Amino acid sequence: FELETDHKPLELIFSPSSNPCPRIERWVLRLQAYRFTVQYRKGSSNIADPFSRLCNVEGGDDFDPDSKFLVLVIQESAAIDTCELEEISQNDTELSAVRECIRNGNWNQPEARAYERFQGELGFVGDALLVRGTKLVIPRALRSRMLALGHEGHPGETVMKKRLRDRVWWPGMDKDVVKYVTSCEGCRLVGLPSKPEPMCRREMPARPWIDVAIDFLGPLPSGEYLLVIVDYFSRYKEIEIMKRITAEETTCRLHTIFTRLGYPVTITLDNARQFISTHFDAYCKLHGIQLNYSTPYWPQENGLVERQNRSLLKRLQISHATGRNWKEDLNDYLMMYYTSPHATTGKTPTELCYGRTIRSKIPSITDIESTPNMDDVRERDHLLKQKGKESEDRKRRAKESDLQVGDSVLMKNLLPGNKLTPTFDPSEYLIVNKEGPRVTLQNKVSNKFYERNVTHVKRIPPAEPEEPSHQELSPDDPGLARDAHAELMSSPPVEDSQTPNVYRSRRNVKPPAKYRDYVVSRTESN
Repeated sequence: FELETDHKPLELIFSPSSNPCPRIERWVLRLQAYRFTVQYRKGSSNIADPFSRLCNVEGGDDFDPDSKFLVLVIQESAAIDTCELEEISQNDTELSAVRECIRNGNWNQPEARAYERFQGELGFVGDALLVRGTKLVIPRALRSRMLALGHEGHPGETVMKKRLRDRVWWPGMDKDVVKYVTSCEGCRLVGLPSKPEPMCRREMPARPWIDVAIDFLGPLPSGEYLLVIVDYFSRYKEIEIMKRITAEETTCRLHTIFTRLGYPVTITLDNARQFISTHFDAYCKLHGIQLNYSTPYWPQENGLVERQNRSLLKRLQISHATGRNWKEDLNDYLMMYYTSPHATTGKTPTELCYGRTIRSKIPSITDIESTPNMDDVRERDHLLKQKGKESEDRKRRAKESDLQVGDSVLMKNLLPGNKLTPTFDPSEYLIVNKEGPRVTLQNKVSNKFYERNVTHVKRIPPAEPEEPSHQELSPDDPGLARDAHAELMSSPPVEDSQTPNVYRSRRNVKPPAKYRDYVVSRTESN
């Protein structure tokens, strides 16, 4: 039969003289059971072309454009004018009590206790409109709408507070702003991730080659990979060049290394497909090796081998840029690494792993120590690790996470589809387990489990009532005094016969680091 098409390339592909690529050739092979010739015909004269452009216009529901308009109007927050504000303020019991207290000077009514601290700044315009200085006091019924208006455009907490403070006020407004921004779904989805927890340093093992870490580096321009194995005790590392990184090939290379150096007790590794295979797991169980997998998408948990990969990659890049043989340069790098004292332990990796220093091109007349001073190595290792931990925690502004089992959280999108993909997945997850910075999450819809670091999740605050709640505070409450002081400092001065209480703020003075080892006293002169 004859096949008519408006796709010109098909005529060449199915012609006897064509020489297509293997993928196109497989298409031709699938149709070898049919005897046909391809004939090109323009789309304007091809009867099959109009049918592909027909659309189904039946079966659709009637659409009322007014209904869409009404939905948009409901979602938008209506503006608040002074007439509406005055009318609602007139009927608000709390503001009515405040106006009564302003008139008679008696602030014993329970509804007005939250306003007593600011009595010197309060007044009213007309019969019902209450003001604090130049700011309108918003009644409780309009506060939720005012928060929605202040959050139009999704500003952050600081900008939203400044925007509202210039025009309106009510007791506890700053706390209500924080709650509103925290509960905004859009801000949660695209907000910044959580701060990382302080670093957890691993203690130095008791002896060499019982705790090791492994990882792959590659692919290299030659298509090869490097299997890197690092010892946690001595920092001694072995490198294997591999063309195939299957689970079978990986276990074969590891078995060769373990035959020389012995089987380790634990292996720290990531979640690569080779390491989570049943073949690799069976090999480790057969030889009594425990596997410690790092948290997915958190390579810092396997930081020892990742840091070694960075140094190794730098040498390979130099070799590639200078046009040298990278395999020969790799051997030179390993010889340099084996015979150089490590920055953390202060000993060479071969000295700690084998009990001796191997010979290099650089001559040495030092005595060979058969047994290094382990106490000195452990102390140096602990001090430098602690120093690095404190420095890194300050740099990352790390803090202890307050996430608990049972919290509802959002999970970060670690594989975003495009630039407009939100930072966090809108689906809700439940924390079912927490071990240090690692949390196990369960999707509330699909019930799938995920392991993530705490920086990859964000807590969803519990549902709040529509109207922001306000807790009545006593005038003697120190928390209210601090809030009042902060608001007094930010508000413009108001001339009044009664001067409000103003407290002088004190800054937290931190002495320089060089005075930490001294007792510093200050003498005030009369």
